[in-house]
Amino acid sequence: MAANRGEVVCEVITAKPLDADTKSKLESALKGFVKKGQTILLTAKVDPSIIGGMVVSIGDKYVDMSVANKIKKYTDLIQATA
Repeated sequence: MAANRGEVVCEVITAKPLDADTKSKLESALKGFVKKGQTILLTAKVDPSIIGGMVVSIGDKYVDMSVANKIKKYTDLIQATA
């Protein structure tokens, strides 16, 4: 199991495929979210429906920074105030 080997599973979803340089920089940035001695097992997936930005799942953490999520939040806010 990955956890027993000190590995943290990380999934990144983007609207377009990540190039090698961007993937490397992202992996370096994500290392700040794991304990010392742990390594990241990064899986990159593509989902055009998120429009832009990214959705990151690392360990038990989940962050949705997608354009689709922001549009939904603003739409919900506008509907709530109408």
